[in-house]
Amino acid sequence: MRLFVRAAAFVAAVLVVGYGMLALGQEDQRAWLVVVAAAFVLLIVALWPTFPAGGGVFERSLTRTAVVLFVVFILISVQLLRIQVVQSEAISSRQAATERGTMMDPREMIRATQVARGRILAAGGEPIADTVVEADGTWRREYADPAAAYVAGYFSPLAYGMSGLEQTYNAYLRGEEGGNPFSEWLDGILQRGRRGYDLTLSLNLDLQRRADELLGDQTGAVVVMDAKTGAVLALVSKPHIDPARLYTNVGPDSEAQVAAARAYWEEVTQPGSSALVLRPTQGLYAPGSVFKTVTAAAAIETGVAAPDTVYRDEGALTVDGRVIPEENRPDPNRVSYTLTEAYGWSLNVVYAQIGLQLGAQRLDQYAKRFGFDQEIPFDLPTAASQLARDDAFLSSRAALADTAFGQGQLFVTPLQMALVAAAVVNDGEIMRPYLVERVSTFEGKTLQTRSPEVWKRAISSETAATMRDIMIQSVHEGYAQGAAIPGYVVGGKTGTAEAGDGPPHAWFLGFAGKDDPRYVVAVIVEHGGEGGRTALPIGRELLRQAVEQAGP
Repeated sequence: MRLFVRAAAFVAAVLVVGYGMLALGQEDQRAWLVVVAAAFVLLIVALWPTFPAGGGVFERSLTRTAVVLFVVFILISVQLLRIQVVQSEAISSRQAATERGTMMDPREMIRATQVARGRILAAGGEPIADTVVEADGTWRREYADPAAAYVAGYFSPLAYGMSGLEQTYNAYLRGEEGGNPFSEWLDGILQRGRRGYDLTLSLNLDLQRRADELLGDQTGAVVVMDAKTGAVLALVSKPHIDPARLYTNVGPDSEAQVAAARAYWEEVTQPGSSALVLRPTQGLYAPGSVFKTVTAAAAIETGVAAPDTVYRDEGALTVDGRVIPEENRPDPNRVSYTLTEAYGWSLNVVYAQIGLQLGAQRLDQYAKRFGFDQEIPFDLPTAASQLARDDAFLSSRAALADTAFGQGQLFVTPLQMALVAAAVVNDGEIMRPYLVERVSTFEGKTLQTRSPEVWKRAISSETAATMRDIMIQSVHEGYAQGAAIPGYVVGGKTGTAEAGDGPPHAWFLGFAGKDDPRYVVAVIVEHGGEGGRTALPIGRELLRQAVEQAGP
């Protein structure tokens, strides 16, 4: 029995340490300390010596002390293995925010300047971030297109480190990962000169530039996606940084570069400035009526309601003392609307009733199925959209009603809403969104390619087909009528989301295709007023361009 306990304790210690090594990152230091403490106890149990009766006290104490020291030595060795091998890349590339900006390991700064960095290319091969090698062997990073350059992030090893794709794919851009592992390892050991690998993105520069132009000087974001593959075709954020002005590198003018970068950093980090926030993936906004897409899908999927279920809307609804006014009825003399009609005319009173029928648990369940309350797997950092800050909020019927029509404590990213539309288009499945399609050598040899993969199933294919019809009807007869594109199938939803004391945020969520819809768009204009007037024209133009470029 004692032998079994020892063996079980030893195996448990190995499993606990293995979990800590593989599952915990640098940010999980407290959890790692718990792992070490648990492993210490288990190893003591496994190795604690037993003695025959009559043994000397000194010998027993010495042996037990030796066992404790041996276990400590094992755990120190494990810690060194974790730091020097398992977490070495994460530690070496770690960055820290300081008063002077984002800083990185000086040794990493030197390494970053030694290899001619790989290019970041748009779908057609045009550089977004380019590397120009001079005659003397030195190189410089160039960001030529202001409408797309910020999607790559910035590269500033002497001042602010890296961000965006420049950081996420740093090892690929330096040629240390993505190709032949042995050759990459040997190049590193022998300090042989090499050129980093290129990234080819799914980004369509024509769409990106057009979206940037349409958004103009307005603050907001645009996401255009291929719902069938998850490829992101446009990712626009306004305002945004100019990565060329943050670029720094070793060279004769490095001091001037650093001084210029610091001056620009001061400019973009002034109070009230948010140029460093990539709004499509990290901006969190109240969604307003575009969230009714989730509410309607949940109601239809669960059998709570059907597209032709009739609701009464007399202009206001009182829920536990909270009066919900209705300002969207197309005809003040009409009091009955179907779920489909209420979606097209964006009737808050009807969707408040649907939310109450669903209940908090089912609404929460379906929001999570669409990707809420979790980090979206993407090539750039994403903020998690939220249904509510805590479960207690939705226990209030009034709060549940507000949430169901898009207000309450709801906060979403534009990427999240694009994925909601993508699920409707793609038979209920959400493809994993991506930007990087291919990794290749400078000469063009393909090393890795991205294959489309399903992230999650949000709703059944039957519910998705029903929601497509509802969104198409919203364009035929509803506030999204302006989104119609002659010759194409178009569905959409406008949104006007309350945003504090200022004007509301303007939203448009839509899809389009020749016969079978394929392309989706999410547009938000911060404090832009009515979605149908501000965001819809932008979304319509981008959908038109996307389907026309795709051809027949």
